[in-house]
Amino acid sequence: METKTLEPAFQLRSLGASLAGLGSAKLAALSGVALAALVGVVLVARAPQSPNGLLYSGLEPADAGRIVARLEELKIPLDARGDGTILVPLDQVPRLRMQLASEGLPRQTGAGYELLDQASPMQMTSFMQRVQRLRALEGELARTIITMHGVRTARVHIVLPERESFSRDAPPPTASVTVTTQAGQRLGSAQAAAIRLLVAGAVPRLRQEGVSVVDPTGIVLAADGGTGAIAGRVGELRAAQEAVYQKAVLDLLEPIVGHGKVRAIAAVEIDAARVVAREEKYDPLGQVERSRQTSTEQETNEDSRGQQPVTVGQNLPNQQVAPNNQRTNATAQRNNETINYEISSRTEETTREPGAVRRLSVAVVVDGAPDANGVIQPRSAAELERFTALVRSAVGFNEQRGDRVTVDGMRFLSEDPLGTLAGGEVAATGIAWWQLGLGLVVVLTAGGGVLLHRRRVAAAARAAAATSAQSEALQEAIANIGPDLQIRLSSLNALNELIDERPDEALSVVRAWIQEGTPG
Repeated sequence: METKTLEPAFQLRSLGASLAGLGSAKLAALSGVALAALVGVVLVARAPQSPNGLLYSGLEPADAGRIVARLEELKIPLDARGDGTILVPLDQVPRLRMQLASEGLPRQTGAGYELLDQASPMQMTSFMQRVQRLRALEGELARTIITMHGVRTARVHIVLPERESFSRDAPPPTASVTVTTQAGQRLGSAQAAAIRLLVAGAVPRLRQEGVSVVDPTGIVLAADGGTGAIAGRVGELRAAQEAVYQKAVLDLLEPIVGHGKVRAIAAVEIDAARVVAREEKYDPLGQVERSRQTSTEQETNEDSRGQQPVTVGQNLPNQQVAPNNQRTNATAQRNNETINYEISSRTEETTREPGAVRRLSVAVVVDGAPDANGVIQPRSAAELERFTALVRSAVGFNEQRGDRVTVDGMRFLSEDPLGTLAGGEVAATGIAWWQLGLGLVVVLTAGGGVLLHRRRVAAAARAAAATSAQSEALQEAIANIGPDLQIRLSSLNALNELIDERPDEALSVVRAWIQEGTPG
């Protein structure tokens, strides 16, 4: 442990000794070279680099691995990320996409009609042919669905029921679609409806109501009256209505109180029930003649045989009765009229789809206003009341519906401005180069300072040694003056005090004496 501790110190002393032997001129040149190197590093770090372009994004791990391996074989610089994003030099993006597409990368989800080319029809039964045709149709539909915006993967399942025995018609076909979207995106109801229309149009006798669309999380995006689909649609309607109300409040108040000085939150309660109401009304006073039938019947009867009168002669034998010449006429006439009246009626059918606003709540917070001295002061109650009236008009406030609007004034906390860095990785690399260059300059500067300090200490030590030698020579000269001077003790004491008080002047005088006594 002691050896390891002493080795760095020894190396530093050796380095210091080596630098000390270079001299001030060489040290200045070395510092200049270090400064030039630092400037070069900064220029290289700030030099514009070739920008990267997006080759693919949202790839599956298997496809991303195959593409990365192929790009490494082609010696292409790349940047592969964990979310399935691959970046390459921007000028090579079109060429690489065409080359990888020619090699079948990335692979399409599922297989399409190429399944029908892989096996010979002579080696397949009728059941296998139906299955292959169904698989090909599912694969082609999945490929088409993937081309939609925001869709990453898709799987399609189609059920084509066969006609049962002793049945005239086969059950209608059904289909289900599972869709995986890109990160941070969600499939909307319009896109789900488009998928249903696409699948229904590709399968014979398949209706849109028979197609269900779900996502991997289990949320039903579209179904025939499914509760999940209704819940998803209601959620989208709620979010859209809340965004509309919030934007209306901000657009109204921000020009008055200033940008960023108002916050608004809207909570909407949506009616999720689908209501179908039928009403039929009859008006008994509103009679309308619908039809009229008139019939006339006339009957005439004439009878020329009258009844024989009853007499005594009729009872006598051989008596002839005179004929009765009386005639009888009968006439009958009937008139019938039938009038049909229609009572006026009105039939109304009202369908109310989910999405009606049942209740609305809006909360608005307004920042204070600065006074003449620039100090933020809370807003007055009258001003808040005016803001409340404006917000109620903007959102369509309905008291009978139970709506609620709250406007309050509070002091907002100041937000520190957030900076942006262009290219985090490049910026981090530039910072690392800056630190390296700065550290090199600090080391060289510190080494030069240490060497200069050592040179000054050595010069001071040499000057002190010279002064000590001169003092010894002065004492020796004073001791050799002669016995005649020893008599004058007071003069000697005075001389000693003078030397102690003014050593530099005494040294100069003794030096002059020595120079005068030295033979030329």
